[in-house]
Amino acid sequence: MATTNTPTPFTQFAQSLVNDACYVDPKVDTLEKNCSDTRITIPRSEGEWSILDLTPFEARAQACTARPYFEKVRNYTELVQAYEKVRADFVFETQVPGASDHVSEYAGQFMQGIFSQAQSFMDEARVQLICRWIVDLDAYTAVKAIESLLNSKADLTLLQIAAQHQWQVLFDHLAIRCGSQANGDAERVVEMLKTHHGYVSPQLDHEAFYQFPDGWNAYPLYKILENGQVLRLFIDQSGADHPQQIIQHWNRVYGYTAHHLAIRATVTKDGTRHAVSLGDIVDALQAQGVASMTPTGRYTAGLLVQVFTQPEKNAGIPTALKQQIDTVAPGLGTTVENAKLLEIVSRREMVPEKAQRFFALYGITYDAHNPLHSAPVYQYFLPAQAAHVIKTSIQA
Repeated sequence: MATTNTPTPFTQFAQSLVNDACYVDPKVDTLEKNCSDTRITIPRSEGEWSILDLTPFEARAQACTARPYFEKVRNYTELVQAYEKVRADFVFETQVPGASDHVSEYAGQFMQGIFSQAQSFMDEARVQLICRWIVDLDAYTAVKAIESLLNSKADLTLLQIAAQHQWQVLFDHLAIRCGSQANGDAERVVEMLKTHHGYVSPQLDHEAFYQFPDGWNAYPLYKILENGQVLRLFIDQSGADHPQQIIQHWNRVYGYTAHHLAIRATVTKDGTRHAVSLGDIVDALQAQGVASMTPTGRYTAGLLVQVFTQPEKNAGIPTALKQQIDTVAPGLGTTVENAKLLEIVSRREMVPEKAQRFFALYGITYDAHNPLHSAPVYQYFLPAQAAHVIKTSIQA
């Protein structure tokens, strides 16, 4: 949907956010001075600026399709059965014609290995912890989250320590690595997600497609559920003219598993929700032996702060497959061993009055005590910051 100049409830709301001081960090005095209409302009460095549009994405609130499958799951066997049932009842990438043409046979073996290995540590307490979290998602994100949680110590650790800190742990987004734009791989997945899972592209033209200078691109997609949960997807692929770009090789090795699952945390005090700082989450994970890389929030003056934990390494890639990838560029076969990451996100929350207005845009009555009713001031991704964060996942 193209952006128009006609005011809508969404743009009017964004204008009220821009005109209100609710998002301003007391340590930052530049936001109010450089704002207009629905956007704020933030100076990053000499001659460089970030422009953040605060207009929420337009969508209709939809049913929570994961709950019927996972709300009664009690053990690992039941979790796998529910996972397989969702896979059978909904359309996923492996069922889309052409989507698997460039995916290796090893991708299926990799996924089977994740589920087999999980049998050794997925006791009933961990299974129920996962299910309590994914039950509020949709079918697509629940399946991808299960795959991520079973393959990542970091993801599961964050869910486990949240209760100790009285944090409300929220799904923020998933990044799905597709193949190459030469084959229309991301475009194919985007169409599947819109047609079969109800996702939408943002109505803002500049948020519908991201092109990165180092050879990859991405389609952000959005969805809001009737329970208030906002779902974000980042559907990325390598550019058609960039055979060395890593995303297409990750797709070849791992299929359409998530590059990362992004999680954030909030706390509610006296009826007001606050984002848990990235530093607090990083420190809590570090205490449990989970290390993080270099965070970034300088592009958004702290409205969106991001960091990756150290990647889950995969030494099981067949030698022949790694050698084939190395023929494209030396070292690529080793880089694809960075199989999976947790991204920790912190998004500054709206004040309650603004949060109430935000959810009303979708026909949802705001409840300050509902852990899913989180209303970040900035809903989107910033391409410059996303590119910075992704680079750390390759270098680690």
